[in-house]
Amino acid sequence: MKMFGKKSVSTLLFYIAKATAIGYGIFLLFIVFAIVTNSFLSISDHNFQIKIPFTNSVIKGAYEINTFLSIIMFFLFYVSFFYVLSLVFKTFKAEILFSKNAIQHLTYFTIINLFFPILYGSIRLLIFQGGNFNDFYAVFLHIILGIFALFIATIFKQGVQLQEENELTI
Repeated sequence: MKMFGKKSVSTLLFYIAKATAIGYGIFLLFIVFAIVTNSFLSISDHNFQIKIPFTNSVIKGAYEINTFLSIIMFFLFYVSFFYVLSLVFKTFKAEILFSKNAIQHLTYFTIINLFFPILYGSIRLLIFQGGNFNDFYAVFLHIILGIFALFIATIFKQGVQLQEENELTI
C-alpha cells in the first residue's frame, strides 16, 4: 500500500484521526452536559463520579472547579490535536504533496504541540498551585512532537519552493 495519495496509508490515518477527534468531541460534550445538568453525576464526600452510559466506567475526582477545568482542558486539547492531525493527513492524501495548505496545517500542528502543552502546564501550576505533575511526560512528548513537526513544515516550505521553481523552469 502506498503512503501518499488516494487509497493510501495517509487516507486511512486521516479517517482514523478524524473519527478520534469526533469521539473526543462527543465525550467532551457529554462531560460538560453531565456537569451542567447534574445528569450522570453523583457527588459524595467532596468527590464526584460521572457515569459513562453503555459502560461500567466512571470518571471520578475531587469535586472542585480545578478538577473540572483540568478534565475539560485535557479533552479540548485532544479534540484540537486530532482534528489538526486529520488535516495534516488530509494534505498527505492529496495529489500534490508539497503545497501551501500542507505547510499551514503542519504549522497549526506545530503550534498545538509546542504552545498548548506549555500553556496547559502553566495553567495547571496556577490552578493546583504547584501540585503534582503526573502528566509531565505527555507534555514533554508533545513538545518533542511539535519540534519534529516544525522541522517537517520547514522541509515542506523548501519543497514548495523547489516545486514552484521547477514549474517556472518548464
